[in-house]
Amino acid sequence: MNSHSVLKSMDFSELDARFSNENAIRYGEFLNESIGFEDLRPFLNRLPPREYDLIELYCVYRKNQKDIAKMFGVTQGAISSRLSRAKKRLIFLRDLPKITEEEIDQDLSKLFEETELEIIKFMMQTTCQSKTAQLLNEKFNYSDEKKKMTQVKVRHRFEKCLNKLDEESKSHLEFKKYFHLLKYIKKNLYLLHEVLLPHFSRGNAAVFSMYT
Repeated sequence: MNSHSVLKSMDFSELDARFSNENAIRYGEFLNESIGFEDLRPFLNRLPPREYDLIELYCVYRKNQKDIAKMFGVTQGAISSRLSRAKKRLIFLRDLPKITEEEIDQDLSKLFEETELEIIKFMMQTTCQSKTAQLLNEKFNYSDEKKKMTQVKVRHRFEKCLNKLDEESKSHLEFKKYFHLLKYIKKNLYLLHEVLLPHFSRGNAAVFSMYT
């Protein structure tokens, strides 16, 4: 077996298969949460590829942060920061109210217009106002400056939706879960936004020793 391997983004089913019960315990230690690995498994595919690379190295190959930092040629603090962010993302996704896009369309169509419904759905997917603006412009083909969505417009309309749901939920309990959804997203803005850093974006060019 070669003394060096190429670090590449894994297929999620492959990563999933590598987590034995023993690995799952290490994974639980990484999260420092009293929750079983099975409860977290569905959210692995929502992590940026580089973050599940790091989780694989830490939980499956049992590399410490210092060793992982050497593999990427970065500081231990950079690795600690990325693992910490992965932890926050997983906890956020675990606790995000389980509401489907179909439910949003069905239950909120009488309260909001189509653009606002899409804002709610895109914010649920991305937690990012600028990314939501981009997705809206692509979906509705907004090119005219007056119609084109911006981060500021998304923030304003998202707040409008939040306030309306707050008011409606006081007399209509069926809207309360949607109010909590938007409130939770607002509390965690940009958490699912991926910040691309050159030293974590080298793909197959990132080479490290599995046996160092």
